[in-house]
Amino acid sequence: MGTRRRARPAAALSLAAALTACGGGAGGGSRAEPVPYWEQGAGFAGVARELGVAVPAAATDRKGARQAGLQDDVLLLAFVLPDRDVNGFVAALVPQDPLVHRERALADPAGFHPATPFGHLGLPEPETLDGVLAGPVCAPCAGELDELEVVVAPLGGGRSRVYLRGVD
Repeated sequence: MGTRRRARPAAALSLAAALTACGGGAGGGSRAEPVPYWEQGAGFAGVARELGVAVPAAATDRKGARQAGLQDDVLLLAFVLPDRDVNGFVAALVPQDPLVHRERALADPAGFHPATPFGHLGLPEPETLDGVLAGPVCAPCAGELDELEVVVAPLGGGRSRVYLRGVD
């Protein structure tokens, strides 16, 4: 019985040393985040700035997030615009080609699990929506942004949700 008591502290010390070596220690040292991860504090305004997007003042239900990855980060931005403002916003993005009207969804919502989901923002995935306009608006983009894609999904009532996904 005395042997067991001595083994427990040794096992606890071994476990503590292993956790500290893996970055899980409580000493306040630097801890590597698992990749990919959602950056805390990367909200709408910061993501819009990084994407270089001038969001119209009429935009509502503004949401943004940044997911850090091994090589590239993905920036998500979504907001609702009155339909009368959508064409001007898209034109300001200067797409190389006209956006494509997609009548049917690309994926079934039940089985679709993108690596950088708009679901993180509490939104349906644009790939699962019918009747959207979609396409790249820069490839390659200026600055550190490698690509930017836009999807415009009609919501009814004279409003549309704009989805932007950028990679830097």
